[in-house]
Amino acid sequence: MRARADACPGAWRRHDAADGALARFRPVGGAIAPAELRLLADASDTAADAAPLELTSRGSWQVRGLTVKGADDLAAALAAVGGPAPLLDDQGRDVPCSVVASPRSRAVDAPARAIADALRGRTDVPGRLLVAVDDGTGDVLGLDADVAVVLGTPARLHLAGAPTDIPAAGPTAGPTADPAGLALAAIEAFLAVRGDAWRVAEVGAAAVLGALRTREQKRVLEHAEVLTCAERTCVEVLPRLGEVTPAAARVLADLGDEGAALRVTPWRTVVLRDPPDDARERLAAHVETGPSRWASLSACVGAPRCAKSHTDVRGDLARAVATGRAGGLLHAHWVGCARACGTPAGPVAVVEGTPGGTYRTIVRTGRVSG
Repeated sequence: MRARADACPGAWRRHDAADGALARFRPVGGAIAPAELRLLADASDTAADAAPLELTSRGSWQVRGLTVKGADDLAAALAAVGGPAPLLDDQGRDVPCSVVASPRSRAVDAPARAIADALRGRTDVPGRLLVAVDDGTGDVLGLDADVAVVLGTPARLHLAGAPTDIPAAGPTAGPTADPAGLALAAIEAFLAVRGDAWRVAEVGAAAVLGALRTREQKRVLEHAEVLTCAERTCVEVLPRLGEVTPAAARVLADLGDEGAALRVTPWRTVVLRDPPDDARERLAAHVETGPSRWASLSACVGAPRCAKSHTDVRGDLARAVATGRAGGLLHAHWVGCARACGTPAGPVAVVEGTPGGTYRTIVRTGRVSG
């Protein structure tokens, strides 16, 4: 049981870091509009120490080094943008937890929007909860989300990374179960049994399933056949360590204005659906556009931006990559202290900074909770 509420930052609830206020914005299934991206870039330009925009391991955007007024002004400006899947709606409400989706598939857009719209402004949903909508390829299913739906006929429910027999049995049974309704029913079932827990695994999938089976079926809707974006119509690029400079953000926004649909991913990449033919060339000066040693690396922010970090993690990692000492098949996550912020799930080598300025490596072979 948790003795405190989760402290995940959002658009209005910020984290007070060493370099100023940190605001987090959770896209709906990774979607971001060009106008929103330009506002984030403008805020980054004025941030302390010219901090870049950051992508998180749940596909969110972070802006660091803000003043309180600057953070308030940014949230208000984003609320005025509007659109079908806004970071903040016209009432200024953000999504309380991450709703990720298969970035290449158009079929996930509508259910991801429906889930996010139903959750906006909720204060009873913990920020650590992770909801995923998978197009059937298994890409975001591998994140072991608390609640995941896999599109199909019918849609299938996974809880805490494990498949369930819903909707083959229970109240959501039926050949055309609505994936958004299925996810929302599972979320409500979790909230009914969570107590002070943040994650489904903390109360157990069985408890959530039991609560779900007692609920009445509210709605059953048909969903379209899964349509996956062909590889040739998508470009995926990698900002190093998830850092997006204002210049890179503006190039992405320009490409969005020219028809590319922008989707950020939980792997700290950006997918452009239907981009202009020269998109990769225009981005090459700002992000990794091909095979790269950086693809298997991530890191916490480190010193001096984090007061708890023992080392300049990102500077040390850049030097290690330049000398060929970092970047390989096993994912490595570099951190500045034992809290190991941002450590991804699954097999990972955690390279941890120590008070003496050296590093130690801990290989984790299973899921990392947090």
